[in-house]
Parts: sequence; C-alpha cells; structure tokens
Amino acid sequence: MRRTAATVSAALVVVAASLLLDGCNLFRLKKDVARFDAFGLIGGHVTRVADEDAPIIVVLTASPAAGVLDSFVLERPGSYFFVVPPGSYQIAAFVDRNRDFTYEPNDEPAAYYGAPTVVPIAAGQKVAGIDVQIPAQPQVRIDFPVAVRDLGKRGTHELPPVQIGEVVTLDDPRFDAKNGDLGLWQPAEFLFNVGAGFYFLEPFDSKKIPVLFVHGAGGTPIDWRYVIEHLDRTKFQPWLLYYPSGADLEVIARGFARWMAAIAARYDFQHFILVAHSMGGLVSRAAINEMADRDVGGMLSLFVSISSPWNGYGAAASGVEHSPVVMPMWVDMAPGSPFLASLFKTPLPKHCPYHLFFSYGGHSLLLGGANDGTVALSSELAPPAQQAATRLYGYDETHMGILSDAHVSQTLNALLADAVK
Repeated sequence: MRRTAATVSAALVVVAASLLLDGCNLFRLKKDVARFDAFGLIGGHVTRVADEDAPIIVVLTASPAAGVLDSFVLERPGSYFFVVPPGSYQIAAFVDRNRDFTYEPNDEPAAYYGAPTVVPIAAGQKVAGIDVQIPAQPQVRIDFPVAVRDLGKRGTHELPPVQIGEVVTLDDPRFDAKNGDLGLWQPAEFLFNVGAGFYFLEPFDSKKIPVLFVHGAGGTPIDWRYVIEHLDRTKFQPWLLYYPSGADLEVIARGFARWMAAIAARYDFQHFILVAHSMGGLVSRAAINEMADRDVGGMLSLFVSISSPWNGYGAAASGVEHSPVVMPMWVDMAPGSPFLASLFKTPLPKHCPYHLFFSYGGHSLLLGGANDGTVALSSELAPPAQQAATRLYGYDETHMGILSDAHVSQTLNALLADAVK
C-alpha cells in the first residue's frame, strides 16, 4: 500500500483539535508510553590495558544461570548502554580477538564490573558509571557461556529482538503501511510485535557498497521502492532501517549507531552511504553524531537527506502543549527543541559530502508559505542544514512524490556513483 502525502500529513499535522478528538489513538499511546517508562537504563565505559585491533563485547546478565540477556559491540574502548526492565544485573566484557562473537576464556581477556557487583535498576531509573577495565591478558573468567553471533537476539522476552541483517523483500508484510502507523502511535508495540532493525534485500556482499535507506514519520521501507528499483544493484546493496517513528528520536539515533557498529564489526566493510527521507534525516544526523564517537563514523562516505524538516514542525509543539498524552517524538520535533539544536553541533566526518534535497510542490494552507504539502520550505532549508550542505537540490514535488521522481533518482544515482570512484 502506497502512502499518500495526506497520510504523511496526518502523521505530522498534530493540531490540538485533532488530538483531543482522537481518543482511541491517545488511549493506545498512553499505554504505550507507560511501557517505555517502565524500563531503566544502565551504562558506562569500557577500557582495556592493551591496545588491540579487536572489538570489545559487553554483555548483560541477571545471573550466571540466566546467561546473556543482551550484548553491546564496541569496535574500540568507549561507552555502552542497555535499556532494561526493572531488576538486578551484572555487566561483563571481553576482547573478541578472533572476531567470532564468542568468548574463549583461555585466549581472550575479560572483566566484570566490580567483583562482580550486582546493579539494581528500578523502573525509569538511569544508572551511569558502570565502568569496566579489561586487563591485557586473561585473568578474570566470565563464569557463563557467551556466544552472541545473533547480534539482535535478546535472552529474555521482556526485551524486544532487533533484526540485524535479515534478508527480506520489500513485499514483506511487516513493511505494510499499517505497521508504519503502529510505529507512530504505539512504538513499544511495534518493537515487540513487528521488529525494528536493519533489514537487507540480499545477502551481504563484500564487493558492493551498502546504501542504508531511512524512512520518515509514519513510514516504512516500502517508501523507498522506486528509488531501490532504480539503484545499480551490481555496485550497491540496499539496507533498510526500520524503526518506530513515534519514539524518542535521540533513543532511536543511539540505537541506530549501536547496531551499525555491531554490523560493522560483523561484516568488516569499509564504507557505507546513508540516504534518508523526512524525519529520517534528523534521526540519521543524530546517529552520525553518535557514530562520531566510534570508528563507524569515519566509514560514512556520503549523506543525502530528502525533504527533511530541519527546523522541526510547529504542529508538534501544539501536540506537546495541548495533548493530554504526549508522543515522545513530538518533544524532539518541536521547533527549538534541544534535539534539533544539537544536530549540527558535531561536524560531519571528514571526506563525507552532504547533499540536501528539498521539495516545494505542495499547497498545505495549514503550513503557510511555501511547502511540499507536509513540511514548510523554511524548515527544509533551515540555515544550519544549508551551511552544512555540500550542495542543495530543489524539486517541484510533494513530500512523498519526491521519492518517485525520475530526476531525483537520476541525481541520487549520480551522487552514489561519484562517491565510490
């Protein structure tokens, strides 16, 4: 099912009157937000005595008998985090010297947080400073088996699985437009029953450059059908980020960066390209900032945003102000939000050109001024985005129509070809 500009507008134009009338969606949203609020956060830094060219695997457990509940991959020493249900946890980490995502106690140095020390987490609690230092050689032994080859698998039903590299087609029923709406109004439900993550349209091929496509608010990977059908599949492999667009965008961006680092460690590729539409551009830019702290950031060879609302959306501020239940995404999308203000404070990676595509072929009276039917042109062309851009490209298209415009596809393909010369 193809989404129309009107559908996208319905996802973003959140004026107070419609909010107050849409009782069913608000009721579902309220329950869903409560599910998010029930989780806690545990995080810290991992360091190691020896400087090795090998990733670090951080693991979360409730007890040795419970085994691995979640894992976090670091290409080098740095920060990690886990979103967890209330409970008591232990943190361990090891250097994966042979890059097989399996702990080998006789050959790979490891360490616990503490002796190990149990860390209690209450609902909504954030606990930082759970730091681990790994010795140069094996001394401490992790006392339970650790094998995390299936990177997105969690060891408890209380945490949603993440799809990392599952090969699918664009006709996968999970990409139906109804699930885009579910991700908007019930992001937690989406995570558990649809599945966020990185989907592949073909098995990984080390000879092809990955192009990661990121959808916008209320969207699904289907939105990219025309672009992907016109992609040179002999040189590029399309990857699809699928995420619940009603969730906290900073959290989505952190997850994006986390799992991209895991994919990079798994497949050991050298470059990737990022193409994002609408709000997906904001999520991508925030993820790029997160990746700047990791080795993955330097692998980005091209960033293209299409019709992205860099200055947010005024109706999101109305939702925050007037709705009895606030969608987390509205807080980030409100003009002047801390999330929007942070996007361009971190420079793009060196040797990564940024090309900004914008659309102006809409006629929404609600927006006022030039717009594409969903986003105001003034938001698409916010000064920080223009200043960061290598080049701007304007199209007399609607917000969704730009994704099936032949000239857009041709220009994008030319940029992709130039990026891999």
